[in-house]
Amino acid sequence: MIEVRSGPIREVSCKSMDTLLKMGDADSGVKICDLLDSPEFRSRRHRDERLPDRDARAIEKLNASCLDETTAALRQLVEIAVEFCPADSAGISLEEVSEKGDPQFRWVAVAGSFAQYLNGTTPRFYSPCGTCIDRGVPQLYQVHNPYYNFLGVTAQPILDGILIPWRSGEMQGTLWAVSHHAEDTFDRSDYDFLRTVADFVSRAIRKH
Repeated sequence: MIEVRSGPIREVSCKSMDTLLKMGDADSGVKICDLLDSPEFRSRRHRDERLPDRDARAIEKLNASCLDETTAALRQLVEIAVEFCPADSAGISLEEVSEKGDPQFRWVAVAGSFAQYLNGTTPRFYSPCGTCIDRGVPQLYQVHNPYYNFLGVTAQPILDGILIPWRSGEMQGTLWAVSHHAEDTFDRSDYDFLRTVADFVSRAIRKH
């Protein structure tokens, strides 16, 4: 399970990821920027192998699913993200407060390579998800070993990742999709697709 390890290193969790990046913390193990403002992301070519009608296929599959139960709806959302995007893993991280009163994110739905970390937690402030929520816009990010060491886990580096702010009623968090195999896996069409299905599931949950 992903969780913050005990000991002095935990003190860094009181600082935001933005603060540490501005301080020039090159050892954070995280690179993150606003996705839609990234020249590098905007310059990525759309790949021909993407299904031209994947939005319609995904929505059709969601409509055929049981979306009146929140856990099932979120699980279906991340499974579709992996099936229809070139993502090695996708998940929903929701904000909550720990038993000790610390703000954190819980991975409430995960598909793909990170599925073993279902129900794991990460700190609210020293977190790419926290940066995404604080900035209020989608993020493009990478994660490498220094950050995993902070969490106390061993995991494959995230070479390319998309974070999208996600809300449904009182639930708030992020939808994320990650790749372990290339730094330019996702393009604008992938972001648009993820945004579409995330919004669809958010509306479906609010109806119940």
